[in-house]
Amino acid sequence: MNYYERMGFLPEAVVNYLGRMGWSMPDEREKFTLEEMIEVFDITRVSLGGPVFDVDKLSWLNGLWIREELSVEALAERFTTWAINQSYLGKVIPLIQKRINVLSDAAPLASFFLEGLPDISPESFEYKKLEVEQTRKILQFSLWRLEAQREWSLEAIQQDLMALSESLEIKMRDFMIPVFVAVSGKQSAPSIMDAMAILGPDMTRARLRAGLQVMGTPSKKEMKRWEKEFRGM
Repeated sequence: MNYYERMGFLPEAVVNYLGRMGWSMPDEREKFTLEEMIEVFDITRVSLGGPVFDVDKLSWLNGLWIREELSVEALAERFTTWAINQSYLGKVIPLIQKRINVLSDAAPLASFFLEGLPDISPESFEYKKLEVEQTRKILQFSLWRLEAQREWSLEAIQQDLMALSESLEIKMRDFMIPVFVAVSGKQSAPSIMDAMAILGPDMTRARLRAGLQVMGTPSKKEMKRWEKEFRGM
């Protein structure tokens, strides 16, 4: 759930969406609270078909909750808790403090900590020292390695990525460029591995996955070849 929390989905909207997967209210309305669902729940209205999790539909429903259920004051409070809470900022500020002269300098440096998925294109990944296939492989192998990581810490992330860089025989500086772009949306950012530790496993993996989709996920033939290479590392 960390991913959906960092994306800014409201807990009420997520519960609402999960409640309507495979079940519907008697009056067919889309938006309802857990209490309203419990009050009229009827097992005969449960669908036996396998529901499909639709993030676009969840986003639409979340928008309804924001616009129809939250006052301006309540939304401001939710936003503050989500984006400007002391616990989260306390981790971000040390990464940018040495790079700012005035407070307004912080906004562009810290913006990717508050974003969902960065707005990137294939051009974002262009780097003269890497071929397109190398970039794609870096993203895929990094994703595989970090998906298997159960100890999410700066040290573990560093060890994983440094090991991949060595195995692929790509200098660490060059290896990290696609990771920078996928995670931050830029080819340079405040200590990207520290940032990945702060963003957490769900958001980091989601951004790497999105970056790979932008560059092109491997074909079946490539996947078979890459998996064999990855297992041999």
